[in-house]
Amino acid sequence: MLLFFLLVQSNNNRRTSLITKNNSIRCFPCCLTIHSKLTQLISYICSTMSLLFHRTRLKSRYILSILVGLSLGFALSLACLPIMSVCDNPLSLFSEPFSSSFNSHFGNETLSFSDRFDPFRILSREPRSVVDVTLVDYGSKDYEPQIHPPRLELNSNNKSFSTSTQSSNTSKVTRPRYIADELGIREKVLVAVLTEPHRLNTFAFFINQTLQDYVNRLLFFIDEDVQDFPRSMQVIAVHDKRAYLKPFYVLKYLAEKMIKLYDWFVLLPDNTYIRGFKLNEFLNHISISQDLYMGQAFDDVHAVYCYFGSGIILSGTVLRKILDEIDWCTNNAYSQDLTDNIGRCVLKAAKLPCTNTASNYKYTAYVNYRFEFDADIDRLSKSEDFNQTLTVHPINDLETMLKLQKYFNQVELDEMTTSIATYEENIEELSCFAPEGCGNIPWPVGVPPPFKPPTRFDVLRWDYFNETHIYLKTDNDVISPMNGDDYEDVHEVIDHALAQLQKTYSVSLNLKKLLNGYRQFDPTRGTHYIMDLLLVDQDQVEYTKRVELMRPLGLVETIPMPFVTETTKIYLILPIYTDEQSVALRFLRHANKSLFDKETRDKFELHLAHIVTTKHELSQTQKWFDTLRHEVDVLRRTRTQLAVTYHTIILPLSTTTRYTQAAYILDFFATKFETNSLIFITNPYVDIEADFLNRCRLNVIENVQAFFPIAFYQYHPHIIVRTYHMTDNSTIDLHKSHGWFNSYAFDHIGMYMSDYLNLKKLLLSNNISLSSMTLYDLFVQVTDISILRAPDQALRVHYHPIKCDSIKRSYTLEYSRCIMQREKGLASRSQLAMIIIENEPTKKIIAKKNT
Repeated sequence: MLLFFLLVQSNNNRRTSLITKNNSIRCFPCCLTIHSKLTQLISYICSTMSLLFHRTRLKSRYILSILVGLSLGFALSLACLPIMSVCDNPLSLFSEPFSSSFNSHFGNETLSFSDRFDPFRILSREPRSVVDVTLVDYGSKDYEPQIHPPRLELNSNNKSFSTSTQSSNTSKVTRPRYIADELGIREKVLVAVLTEPHRLNTFAFFINQTLQDYVNRLLFFIDEDVQDFPRSMQVIAVHDKRAYLKPFYVLKYLAEKMIKLYDWFVLLPDNTYIRGFKLNEFLNHISISQDLYMGQAFDDVHAVYCYFGSGIILSGTVLRKILDEIDWCTNNAYSQDLTDNIGRCVLKAAKLPCTNTASNYKYTAYVNYRFEFDADIDRLSKSEDFNQTLTVHPINDLETMLKLQKYFNQVELDEMTTSIATYEENIEELSCFAPEGCGNIPWPVGVPPPFKPPTRFDVLRWDYFNETHIYLKTDNDVISPMNGDDYEDVHEVIDHALAQLQKTYSVSLNLKKLLNGYRQFDPTRGTHYIMDLLLVDQDQVEYTKRVELMRPLGLVETIPMPFVTETTKIYLILPIYTDEQSVALRFLRHANKSLFDKETRDKFELHLAHIVTTKHELSQTQKWFDTLRHEVDVLRRTRTQLAVTYHTIILPLSTTTRYTQAAYILDFFATKFETNSLIFITNPYVDIEADFLNRCRLNVIENVQAFFPIAFYQYHPHIIVRTYHMTDNSTIDLHKSHGWFNSYAFDHIGMYMSDYLNLKKLLLSNNISLSSMTLYDLFVQVTDISILRAPDQALRVHYHPIKCDSIKRSYTLEYSRCIMQREKGLASRSQLAMIIIENEPTKKIIAKKNT
């Protein structure tokens, strides 16, 4: 017992000294010290007892007493270890009065004493809300978050404890549809321009054209209703002729309609030139968590009102406060000066004077009523304040506006060039600290390194070109003329290379000939050019220079598209000629296996259209449909959800062909379908897989996009059999020896009926005939609707002979497409070559017989 008393007394003394010295609870080192002292003391006692045993040869009863004392000391010291584990618990009991801690833990039946002192309780804690965590400033010290237990409140009715987070009358939380609304995500800036109706097509239109690419929204406020203004502008009429009240109508409209959508609001008149790029850059560096009334102080730097002519920036929080005092602002607007009226309103509502500095960035504006660009620009261009200005006021004519736009565009280009050069130098300096060492960064500096193909199948293509043609542009083309964008692209690169060579060598050089040109598009970095140029100087001395250029990829932008869904009902129209009855039966049988499983009546309808060109065919229509009707009846019995209808369409054979029939078919169904019907027209030779219809629903967008998929066309079956063992011709394998993606055919069409009706209106206004060209060409040349063209492996067309004689005189472009289909659709080059080689002996024998 004496041993135990000494151990405990030593521990208590150590704990007391630690608490007194540090005035805080730091017990973990204390625990380590206690264990260390305990081990040393026990070791010392054991060695002492062993020495006494051997030297004095004590009697057995004394040895037994000592051993019992040692055992008891070990047991009691180990029993103290759980109590010492309090030192490991960050929520120590000594951090608060013992009585309150005792009451809070033992008064609640759900929290036990062991839970309070369990150091690992945080690992198995119950779900909690964000308000349970207390955040502190961790900028100046290491911060460890502490999780506080739920606050307990005494219920006066049943005298029991309950948590404040639980309520008997909990209301259901309604979450918004979009996560951006729930998180309060807003767009950056809205610009409101106060203008006049007669200036919408001049000053306001200039601001709209130069500023719309840099801000999220532009609104133009006028004081009367007008109809004659550019379509790209958003104009709002304020029906009040009192000009001094116009800003308050604008502020009220912005606060009620737009305050939840934007962070910053900019107000300015239409005779103020504003730099969109500089404005966007300026607002990106300012925190949105502050109340801000920013602009250029009027006349005096100590003025409290921001001059309206130089533009005013308001934060959303200030605009919300203005809405609360908008009646006071309207009643006290006695001045004709808009600067005074707006400033007095902001001062009353937000208690803010005008400021031109926020987040260490200064709002600069140039105001000069005698400003003349030609006379003043040489002097002002040397001023850094003018080059950094955001607005210039006032501007009295559009010519000055255009000159300012050109000048500041050049200023921004010079700043970007200087910034790029600085970044390049920094990258080159930092490359020395990289594992590769100095000088091993890819060219050009700052552009991602070239793509490294993992296999030989991923090697990027190099296109060889000269000034007029491109060689081996595709796998099927040997040489093709350089037209359109390719021509402009190559000659722009040549001109740029020539300008750089003249700048480098300070010699006037002219291009004599492009010897060689190589172009490669790398999807990770851009387009790479290598060119050999033959140049001549003023003395007609020729030089050959190899240049290497890179056109890097620009900023990737996400283009917003209208919402589409896979639940849209699709109407599949299958035009069938009289000689295609057996082909239609094969289509129905294949569709029964692959297409009709997932489609229901409310999502899919099949319309069989018999194309009739003569009176005899028209009289035989009912008899002609009997075979198809029997097959459809079998389908309806097995698939009760299937909707199939029959139609007969008479086409004038003299004015239409199979390649221009789509317009006449759509005219027939225009009276049977609604205008918002999604239609897909194809031919009976095609095999359609189930996933294609969903792709069609997503790729066709009303008033935006039409879908012309590229189907996989089968080669001649007899030629395929010669090189590939094919036992069944009912299915088409997707293989290069079986067929090809026919990009010359446009007989698979997906569109909305409303888009076709709009196309007809445009054709009538332009006096263009429907039968003059294919529906694809009409959409491309007449409308603004986008066309989606892409290979689709779910569309596979069986081989059938292609006849081109009927369209030889009607449409030259379609005739050339038909010839290409007939030539390339027979077989691949290798298969045709094998047939020629195999027939060579036969030809020689026939030639010998003939001789």
